[in-house]
Amino acid sequence: MIGYWPGVTQGKTLCSQPVIIEDFFPTILEMAGVKNPKQIGGVIDGQSFVSLLRGRRDAAREQRPLFWHFPNNWGPRGPGIGASSSIRLGDWKLIRYHEDDRMELFNLVDDLGEQHNRSESHSAICDRLAGRLSAYLSSVHAQFPVRRSE
Repeated sequence: MIGYWPGVTQGKTLCSQPVIIEDFFPTILEMAGVKNPKQIGGVIDGQSFVSLLRGRRDAAREQRPLFWHFPNNWGPRGPGIGASSSIRLGDWKLIRYHEDDRMELFNLVDDLGEQHNRSESHSAICDRLAGRLSAYLSSVHAQFPVRRSE
């Protein structure tokens, strides 16, 4: 992502702390000076990344898990396509495919292209992330695809 906020961001700087699309809304609200916004449902997903735009590190963000949940099949079949849920925590990303409960684990520092599944060689990390992913999906009452026998 490239960010520019006139008078705030510094040119030629790099921040390696991840953000997710849900972080944009609270960031824009904070940039606009909106205090105590009201949201349908009462909860604003995401966290503002204004501190990162100001060039400050955010220690809490460094160990914050990021979640993705796609319970639908939207298009063609193929590797990495289909209903899935994912978690990224630190250097690791776990993907669980709902069609067959298969999991893939990637170290994004060593394998940004997600080419080498480490779920078997790092089973403890895989299990820990799978547990956190399941707990998160349960906490948000996530919907899942229905399996129908063909």
